[in-house]
Amino acid sequence: MRAHIKKAIEKHAIADYPRECCGVIVAIGGKQKYIPCRNVAENNIDFRLSAEDYASAEDVGQVLSIVHSHIDRDAYPSEADKVSCEQTGIPWHIVSVSCDAGDSEPSVRQWHSFEPTGYEAPLVGREFFHGSLDCYGLIRDFYSREMNIEIPDFNREDFWWQRKDAPELYLENFEKAGFYQVDDAPKFGDVVLMQYRSDKTNHGGVYIGNCSLKTQSDLHQVPNALLHHPMPRLSERVVYSGYWQDITRMIVRHKDAQ
Repeated sequence: MRAHIKKAIEKHAIADYPRECCGVIVAIGGKQKYIPCRNVAENNIDFRLSAEDYASAEDVGQVLSIVHSHIDRDAYPSEADKVSCEQTGIPWHIVSVSCDAGDSEPSVRQWHSFEPTGYEAPLVGREFFHGSLDCYGLIRDFYSREMNIEIPDFNREDFWWQRKDAPELYLENFEKAGFYQVDDAPKFGDVVLMQYRSDKTNHGGVYIGNCSLKTQSDLHQVPNALLHHPMPRLSERVVYSGYWQDITRMIVRHKDAQ
């Protein structure tokens, strides 16, 4: 990384502390430039790079890499960072910024750069990150890996389920994704839509019953299992009974499921 770019990134990261900064490095002719972007995440834990800012950067030059900061922790990528890097198909750079007790101001502590390597988050045991590694992200990955069915992604704002004026994302989109409601007993691959600590139907999981996962066949079996990813836990398999059945609002089946 060129010295003037590294200096610009560090300046941005320190200025935005304790919020994560983000930006892109672009190529303009034979030169490179760091372009700061807005972090539009609605919390101070993660980052979500503004789509408008990214598009504006693309108008300036070719986007070469994504940059963001980590706050009061090391610069090594989280699981969400690795997955997002794969989705972008370009290198990522992370700068760690901390402010320890007794420090008058934050400072850069560490750098880490990485590239796409084909990484995939496991279906069971993945970290939670809303917008990608969340309950709907798990459903999409399950269908792609276990059933060879691709279902569309949908934009979902942080904490949409807490807003009275927000749409019912699951209920309004399941038919667009190729699903239809069923009234019989759940079968392998059926999606269970639930109302999880919310007034909205805000959570989904996949019924896998007594079957094993092709991509994680070494896991112990869970009877009558539901695969899901409740915030903020790791994705898991639970017995589909009791509480999870009580909060179920609908079971839907994909039109291409066998």
